[in-house]
Amino acid sequence: MKPLLYFYNYEQRKEVLLTCMSRILFMIFCLFTVCANQSKGQLIIDSVSFDVETGAKVTITNDLTSAKGLPSTGKYLLQGADSQSINMNGKTISNLEIDNASGVWLQSDVKLTGLLKFSNGKIITDGHSFTLSDIAEVSGMGNDKFIETNNSGQVIKDIALNLSSYEIPVGAGTLYRPVFLSTTGSNTGAHVGIQVSDSASSNKPPSTSDYLKANWTITSAGINGTLSAQARYAATADVVGNEENLKAYIFNGTDWSSSGTINTMGNTISYPITNTSVNITAIDKFNLLKAKVLLQGPYNASSQLMADNLRIAGVIPLTEPYSQPPYNTAFAKINDPIAETADDTVFDDQPLKSDDIVDWVFLELRNTAAGNNIIQTRSALVQRDGDIVDIDGKSPVTFNNVADGNYTVAVRHRNHLGNSTDPATFTPMLTEKQSATSFVDFTASSFLFGGTSAHGVASDGKFVLWGGDANINGIVRFAGLNNDKDFIYVNSLNSDASATLSDVYSPADVNMDSKIKFNALANDKDFIYTKVLENSSTIIRTESLP
Repeated sequence: MKPLLYFYNYEQRKEVLLTCMSRILFMIFCLFTVCANQSKGQLIIDSVSFDVETGAKVTITNDLTSAKGLPSTGKYLLQGADSQSINMNGKTISNLEIDNASGVWLQSDVKLTGLLKFSNGKIITDGHSFTLSDIAEVSGMGNDKFIETNNSGQVIKDIALNLSSYEIPVGAGTLYRPVFLSTTGSNTGAHVGIQVSDSASSNKPPSTSDYLKANWTITSAGINGTLSAQARYAATADVVGNEENLKAYIFNGTDWSSSGTINTMGNTISYPITNTSVNITAIDKFNLLKAKVLLQGPYNASSQLMADNLRIAGVIPLTEPYSQPPYNTAFAKINDPIAETADDTVFDDQPLKSDDIVDWVFLELRNTAAGNNIIQTRSALVQRDGDIVDIDGKSPVTFNNVADGNYTVAVRHRNHLGNSTDPATFTPMLTEKQSATSFVDFTASSFLFGGTSAHGVASDGKFVLWGGDANINGIVRFAGLNNDKDFIYVNSLNSDASATLSDVYSPADVNMDSKIKFNALANDKDFIYTKVLENSSTIIRTESLP
């Protein structure tokens, strides 16, 4: 009987022995590389192939790190007591199951080519991308079981064949907020990226009253046909205000458009996606007002800017003054139930001095042919260059739950006489699109109501709102009953002509320098007489509105 190994010569014996020894050493190396951290439940694969057969699984209770792809037909189960991490170095993994209430964090991009199952816990992208291949499937997702796209991370879906309501398992915090994708046409090689945030869109107009505390960013490439997306929000947790007022909005980087549809019963918002990067959410129907106005009191024709002494003195209130005494009797808020409030940083020095805030103004949106029906009011801020901005100090002003259309717009101020567009000659178009809404220029327009006497004209030719309405009655006069000069002297200075009040926010401070003075340089009495009434004690200025 021959031996199991029969060598004909020494050289053959040597070659076989060396081969066997190298294979044994390779097996020992593989075993050491894969199992060196077995006591910690950690799987590290450096440079060898690692395979899990069909029906089998590898349970990992610590971290998973691999320098090579893991195309196994079996499953990798992450089941740790504490949070775990996956570092695939941008490679693929076939089948993955998440069973960790503390979550699994990505330390690199990863691509799934098989099945992703959520049993417990979520995947946190932490700035990386989790790609679902064109054949990848996901199961088990729901609240607390999804992919959270934090720190600019995203879930990417590769497309080979067209999708029909393919569910992208994204969420934020503890709530599941999936996106369902559908495509038509030839989109081979295309992909779509999804991010979700559990906060209002950063692009949302600052004063909208009804909105979602959730938004989704969708990017796409290679779409040659059509792409549509449906996002599902949390029924109660995500809704601020009245859900029935919500419209499905999409932002293309420049403009908002309420071109989507909303199903409040199913808590979904749906859109056709025609741009390569969009942000979607739900907001109440809004229109934007872009306007400019100059107040005579602080305006300097030489610099063509208004002075911001009130801001520098720190006396402008964070909350608009028109809903409080002494202004609330002359300024009636309509369909504007919440007092507008700005953050204190809005009144800080701005990069451009022309953008520093001067004061609050009061806006009236009017309809009907006569322009005398006020449908909504807003308090807003005015910058030194005259731009009227919302409470963030920079955005156009929002009117909520108002349809696109042509309106009459009036601007008023607490110690100036208001002015309005003339409904007979100019009704500006207000829309939700910033690029399409009309610009209303109260500093130069020939379409202002009341003719030339309804506003002042500065030495540089700019139109200004008449100042001097110290007693807030819509009339400026120097003599006679209820005149503004006596109001300053008696009511504000207690009949002391030598008195000076400093760092004040008062209607009696008609030149808006944060002081009330009856005599001496730059006093308020002389401002009324010389600037507003043009050195006449008999002229009377009256607010002229439709």
